Amino acid sequence: MSSQLQEGIYYRSKPQIGNSFCIMSLRAEDNTGISEMGNIVGRIWNRLTKLKEGIVLDLDIDPKHRKTGGLTVLIGYGSKIFEMAGSKKIRPLTFSDNWNFKPPNRWGGGHIIEGSEMTYSLKVTENHMLSDHVMFQFIAENGFYTTRAAVEVWKELHKWKKKTGSCLLHIAGLYTGFQRPDQRNWQGFHDGVSNLKSRERPYVISIGSRYLDSQDKWTLCGTYLAFMRIAIDLEMWEDTNIRDQERLVGRDKLTGCPIVRFDRNGRPVKDIRCPVSGTSEVIDAGNEYYRDYPQYGIKTQDKILQQSHIRQTRPIDRVPIWDRKSSRIYRQGFEFLVAINDYPGFMAGLNFVSFQNTPERLFKALTYARKAIPNVRSLESLPNFERFFSVSAAGIFFVPPTVKDEPYPGARIFFSNAELRNLSKSLSQ
Repeated sequence: MSSQLQEGIYYRSKPQIGNSFCIMSLRAEDNTGISEMGNIVGRIWNRLTKLKEGIVLDLDIDPKHRKTGGLTVLIGYGSKIFEMAGSKKIRPLTFSDNWNFKPPNRWGGGHIIEGSEMTYSLKVTENHMLSDHVMFQFIAENGFYTTRAAVEVWKELHKWKKKTGSCLLHIAGLYTGFQRPDQRNWQGFHDGVSNLKSRERPYVISIGSRYLDSQDKWTLCGTYLAFMRIAIDLEMWEDTNIRDQERLVGRDKLTGCPIVRFDRNGRPVKDIRCPVSGTSEVIDAGNEYYRDYPQYGIKTQDKILQQSHIRQTRPIDRVPIWDRKSSRIYRQGFEFLVAINDYPGFMAGLNFVSFQNTPERLFKALTYARKAIPNVRSLESLPNFERFFSVSAAGIFFVPPTVKDEPYPGARIFFSNAELRNLSKSLSQ
């Protein structure tokens, strides 16, 4: 059986990732039959497959006018789908409740996981993604193509409702975003500088056979997608002086070069060798060495820098990247800006997306700082970087592999092998 990672992960150097992002999560109604759900998911998948060719099912568009926009479609499943009556697959062992996000407090807020300082927004009393069954990710050249894909999903749901009189699936969440061409985030710093090299990514992303239990062999070459919708308190950030911003992030704001020490006045000092001659920013060719943070020592200054964002999110250890004990992940980021009623009239933030062959990797990365350097804050009164952020939704989704002759990724959750042989014909009707 030939299996491979789904598209939409962009772990290779080409093709380049699109600028527009959309993630949509769906939830099944109570008492929905597993085969009925499998049918509607399959119909949605068929519609989206046509859309990637520029074909809109209810429009007879001349081929020369079809627009594709480089659309990629990825599908994933929440843990609740394996609890549905009749599910043909057992929840994978690595999809454990130990490696999933906590629900928010009933009155709002609360930590997203134990051991992390990331918290839910105080306005959030329910995280819908913990109960959602299906997730689609759309990435394309611009927002027209990703939003059109979202509308096409709704069209299929609406068509099914008119035909059967029942609404098996409903849209529970929809989040959009974009990538900035300057490779910076809303805080003004370079984003995603210290990411995995292309050759390393498959070892971190793809589920391999090394630790795979026999019951989970069907997940081989699949992955897990983690999503967080993170709002940024821009007012608080803008009121923080640049010196403290650089100390919190661990990089020089203008050049993106790593901070290596503080001068006698407490000002952060970047590595003087960076950026290299003839360049101006760490993202320029020739500065690859400076995209990872420095090897900090044991001095007080070094221990303070160990608390920086780049140190917390990119721990260096001797654990090989292929080892599931590693905390390396492959992450992507898409900024967003939405209107709100409260001051300042908008909310800015980040759609955080990561891929890993076990959710355990992500949770180790999110809790690394507190476990590795728990007493740093006693050395100096340091601001808490996480206080600038709040989470409105977060979820872990299993992303099955693309399997030859399978109608769509994950169809084996809904149908037996015998049923799968007849499924393609029924979905086309």
